[in-house]
Amino acid sequence: MASRERLYELWMLYCNKKDPDYLKLWLDSFVSSYEQFLDVDFEKLPTRVDDVPPGISLLPDNILQVLRLQLLQCVQKMSDGLEEQQQALSLLLVKFFIILCRNLANVEEIGMCSYINHVITMTTLYIQQLKSKTKEKEMADQTPIEEFVRHALAFCESLYDPYRNWRQRIAGYARICGILRPGSTRKDSGRTLV
Repeated sequence: MASRERLYELWMLYCNKKDPDYLKLWLDSFVSSYEQFLDVDFEKLPTRVDDVPPGISLLPDNILQVLRLQLLQCVQKMSDGLEEQQQALSLLLVKFFIILCRNLANVEEIGMCSYINHVITMTTLYIQQLKSKTKEKEMADQTPIEEFVRHALAFCESLYDPYRNWRQRIAGYARICGILRPGSTRKDSGRTLV
């Protein structure tokens, strides 16, 4: 877990040198510090974390503007195809916004900005890439794209269903109706479903 001092140091290095590598380091350190808030496994009930991510007011002053610009650049470069570094940056940005939205006090401010528009645009382009696979693309690893799409869905959930009611309702419905996933065992009969 990165200390606040380390995050501050990385942010100051970015501000002074305007080197995007320092921004990526800052984002990576921030995300790794709050990774427990990245619950993107939609197959299971959401995990409850007693801690809360920081409020926007505790972050560096112009961080949201800087990150909006970075996200916009990723969207603009996407038509040419994102390089591996840009894919990693776009995923870090989405993870950052998910973490911020896990603090309910941040949801309204993040929701009022254009972040979700950019993320949806990128997700749409990624899905189009996945759908139009050529032989060359089939050979390439699609995991980063799939991971981005999964995190984009979690970002939408954190904005539009911050209490994760839908996920809890679906899990409760599955339990009540006895709907089980393949390979799971019914408690009443002990049979394994195939």
